[in-house]
Amino acid sequence: MLTRLAALAAVSLVPLAVAAPAQAAGSCSISVPSKVSVSSPTRDLTATFSAGCSKYAVDAWWGVMTPAGEYADMFHFDGARTDTIEWYDVNRTGTFRVQADEAYDQAHELVPQNSTSMSVRFASRTAVTSTRSGSTVSVTATTSRYAWSASAFRPWAGAKATLESRKCSTCAWTPVKTGTTSTKGVVTLTAYASTARSWRVVTADTPSTWGKVSGTTTR
Repeated sequence: MLTRLAALAAVSLVPLAVAAPAQAAGSCSISVPSKVSVSSPTRDLTATFSAGCSKYAVDAWWGVMTPAGEYADMFHFDGARTDTIEWYDVNRTGTFRVQADEAYDQAHELVPQNSTSMSVRFASRTAVTSTRSGSTVSVTATTSRYAWSASAFRPWAGAKATLESRKCSTCAWTPVKTGTTSTKGVVTLTAYASTARSWRVVTADTPSTWGKVSGTTTR
């Protein structure tokens, strides 16, 4: 980790160099998860390098840039197929750009690289319970989302929650009713159903939090 931080600090002192086509015959590409869910103070985040990296490059670097354009970390290809960095919840959320820095071949010529991005948001949880009174079914959803300031899950207030149902295990889910969670992260949605069916609640994505599909309950 100290070696990575030292390298990161050194890179941040110079302007970011965008690799341009050179004498190398091929390119070196990186791929990262398009969606990153943060549910703990730290987590491993792994990038995979293309076969072209092993074939054409000796060393390659990509800077991980925050939405504000600052360095958060870096990925380094040194011959291995993958590289893993430790991701911190204090990096917050948003679209992080994984930006080409430099890649070299054995002759120290530049190798073309790609740039990509990943959407980072906090994780959420949704649990459901249900009751039936005659033909009226009530489904209560309890939601929470990860709060970096507390390093724990906390009630998710103001979440958009949609109640869905289906009549059989192979039937499509059908939206029934939409509501908003309370300050305690709870919402109760009622619907009419003369026969038993499966129910679930789906919370919507927000710019900072990934939505969640709950488990099912049958009434």
